[in-house]
Amino acid sequence: MTTTFEYSAPNQMLDRRTPTHDREGGSAGFKAACRSECLKLTTVRSPRVIAALTVVVGGFAAFAVARFVTDEVITVSNVFGFSAVFTAVFAAVSGILIHTAEAESRTITQTFAVQPRRSVVVAAKAATAAGFTALLCLAGLGAGVAGAMLAGVEAGDTSTIPATVGWATGFAVLAGILGLGIGLIARQSAAAISGVLVWWLVVENLVSVFAPERVVRFMPFVAGNGMLEIVDDGERIALDRPATTLIFAAYAVVALLAGWVVTNRSDP
Repeated sequence: MTTTFEYSAPNQMLDRRTPTHDREGGSAGFKAACRSECLKLTTVRSPRVIAALTVVVGGFAAFAVARFVTDEVITVSNVFGFSAVFTAVFAAVSGILIHTAEAESRTITQTFAVQPRRSVVVAAKAATAAGFTALLCLAGLGAGVAGAMLAGVEAGDTSTIPATVGWATGFAVLAGILGLGIGLIARQSAAAISGVLVWWLVVENLVSVFAPERVVRFMPFVAGNGMLEIVDDGERIALDRPATTLIFAAYAVVALLAGWVVTNRSDP
């Protein structure tokens, strides 16, 4: 009589214990990756510094405009949203740092070891960037309201506030996604942040001086500012808010997809 023992290899035993979607992705893997990304935000210094800067700069900008602009009617409702311009800059920087901080410290290898499916990691980073930048925008807008009230101006037409909050939050979230895509591509904080700021603050302003308006309106951050309907005196808005949102969203999605491709095809 021959007795046969059945042997289960360690990986087979793991297969029996652990659901496939937990190891490879799916909703459980995505939620775990999101928790990991949120934990990283709470354990590093840069998000707290950026949040503090958002509040300080947003409040001061609204206070300064409300106090020193005297050639037009200034109210809380039409000045608090001005902080969203600066918040979008901080949002883009935050999106960049969500990946580059890990890439430069080489801790990204541990992230990919825990979750080998890089698409899940990128999706979790995108969700985290969207949530964090939305909170940044709300904090900046709240500081803008406080700054304008501190300057002593009237409330104005408060019915426009919800729309302003919605468009400003959308602008910040898309700026954060765009920054994340650029960070995934560059993988270096200094290069990515300086590139975004130079393009945003220098290149687009120079192009706006020489290029025709039909070209300028399709540049990324010109379109982004169009979401806030911020224009100089005497100028008109070339495209409405939904159109400018689609243009800016297209840049953000393309950057994120390009970053996903680079992440999948390169060593961490």
